Amino acid sequence: MEHLNELFKYIDRNTDRFIEDLRILCQQPSVSAQKKGIDECVGLLEKIMEDIGLEARIFEIKNGNPIVFGELRSGSSKECLGFYNHYDVQPPDPLDEWKFPPFNPVIKDGKLYARGASDDKGDLISRLEAVRVFLEVRGDVPVSLKFLIEGEEESGSPHLPDFVRENADLLKADGYLWEGEGVDMKGRPIVTLGAKGILHVEFRTRGPKVDVHSSRAPLVPNPAWRLVWMLSMLKGPDEKIKIPGWYDDVVPPDEEDMRLLEEAPFDEEADKRELGLKEYLLGVIGVESLKTLLFSPTCNISGFLSGYTGPGTKTVLPSEAFARVDFRLVVAQKPDLLFRKLKNYLRENGFGDVTVIKHSAYEAAKTPVNDPFVTRVVKIAKRIYGLKPVIWPTAAGTGPLYVIRNWLGIPVVSAGGAGYSGSRIHAPNENIRLKDYIRSIKYMVALINSYEE
Repeated sequence: MEHLNELFKYIDRNTDRFIEDLRILCQQPSVSAQKKGIDECVGLLEKIMEDIGLEARIFEIKNGNPIVFGELRSGSSKECLGFYNHYDVQPPDPLDEWKFPPFNPVIKDGKLYARGASDDKGDLISRLEAVRVFLEVRGDVPVSLKFLIEGEEESGSPHLPDFVRENADLLKADGYLWEGEGVDMKGRPIVTLGAKGILHVEFRTRGPKVDVHSSRAPLVPNPAWRLVWMLSMLKGPDEKIKIPGWYDDVVPPDEEDMRLLEEAPFDEEADKRELGLKEYLLGVIGVESLKTLLFSPTCNISGFLSGYTGPGTKTVLPSEAFARVDFRLVVAQKPDLLFRKLKNYLRENGFGDVTVIKHSAYEAAKTPVNDPFVTRVVKIAKRIYGLKPVIWPTAAGTGPLYVIRNWLGIPVVSAGGAGYSGSRIHAPNENIRLKDYIRSIKYMVALINSYEE
């Protein structure tokens, strides 16, 4: 740690400056779903990066939000470390549940409250500040750095795949640090090695051209029933997806994955109490519940709407119905292939009249725990946080890691973030603890510095 002391002392002397930089970035709205403040945030981010000493390039995206790419070449190393982050944030609604205005950052009780503080501006700015530390203290970095910063992550990253295909050489690196996992409830650093994929689909059915009186039910087809019958074809009470071939490419967890699950802290009973459940689906317990959560494909109805749902009663036979279903995918499942299987299955079973719309599709991605890049990330986390990291082989959620991991063959790991268990990402009163933010900068500095050790 002695060789890091000079760098860490600089961080400690400049914490107010780093906090102010974060406050300025969080103050700028950048809501991709509403196209709010996007160009202004891109301009601000470009200015911050150039002020630090990074070469910043703005890639305009047709019908989408710009991608910001930053680069700094090392004068002493041929290795390259990549970072993925996003500058867009979730809408702040409902506004009346915020303690403070979501885009007017407030510091209280050691926490900074603002939309995007944790997801993902705190992580992003901590990585940029780490570069500033090196350039102002040493004048160079011991490894070349690349920053891939998109503006549509909160909207499903629809244009990121094409950008990666077209710029594969530009994005080459020896490893990518993805967004940023923070610490758990006991302050242990979290390291995540992958994410599930997703196939998000909308189904629409139609009956009469307008809503009619429900007394016409013996004669007029009800699109809500049509949709219910179709949905019942997708999954059974055993939680198995009925579509033929759905599980053909599923890769089960290996011995290392199971070892990580057995070591992972998971308070099952507390989780059930929080959810108000007596048991999980099918009664799974212990490690089997984690295995099911992280390594099983899913079929989830996320929305269903038809007819009248207001106060009182209205005897109506609706003219249309729609439902949204998200299928979570595991390693090796291909969303485009599964979408074709889904449509064929519906057509072959008499539901060819149902309109099927694909909203988003990601492959799952996963980096093996024994990859040298994982070893490096974990080693530095243990050193900086002073506790054994919690390593998750993958996540139950989804992110576009696959464009780097699967397409470019580069190891991808999430670690060293500024968030904690109470950060409330995507919710009112999103926040980070400033001590975690400063430690995140130190983690990034230590990770970069490890390339010269």
